[in-house]
Amino acid sequence: MARECEERRRKRIVRYLRESKLPLEKNLDSFDRSRLPARINAQVNSLLEGSFLDRCENILAFGNPGSG
Repeated sequence: MARECEERRRKRIVRYLRESKLPLEKNLDSFDRSRLPARINAQVNSLLEGSFLDRCENILAFGNPGSG
């Protein structure tokens, strides 16, 4: 039964990724952070540390639709 649950979970993730139409080749490893302004790069560092999770803080992201 555990294998069946894991297989269903895996298929659900694959289905959600396909339905999202997100480019799968884009990830943090391929993200060129050198193009970011210093202030934004510092914010990205802070988010990647994940310390906001320990403090139970919310993250709000603003931008134009479709800008990423």
